Amino acid sequence: MRFAVLGSGSRGNGTLVASNDTYVLVDCGFSLRETERRLARLGVAANQLSAILVTHEHADHVHGVGLLSRRYNVPVYLSSGTLRGMRKPVEVAGLLA
Repeated sequence: MRFAVLGSGSRGNGTLVASNDTYVLVDCGFSLRETERRLARLGVAANQLSAILVTHEHADHVHGVGLLSRRYNVPVYLSSGTLRGMRKPVEVAGLLA
C-alpha cells in the first residue's frame, strides 16, 4: 500500500492511497486541473481513480470533488453530516452514516 500527499494546507488538501490497481483519493481540495497535475506527478491519471473519500466539508477538502467525480465518473463517499454541510451538493455513489 502506498500513501502520497498531493498537498496539505489552506489552499487545498488531498492524499492518494494506492494498492495494486486501486486508487482512492482522500479529499480533493484542488481545482480539476491542479488535481490532474498533482496526480500525474505520481504517475496516476485521474481516470484511474477508484473512489474519492471526503473527510469533511471544508472548502480546502472538497473544492474539486464534484467536477472530478463527474468528469471521470468516480464515486464519492462521505458521511451524511458532511453531505449536509457542503455548500455545493455533489452526487455521491455511496452515503455512509
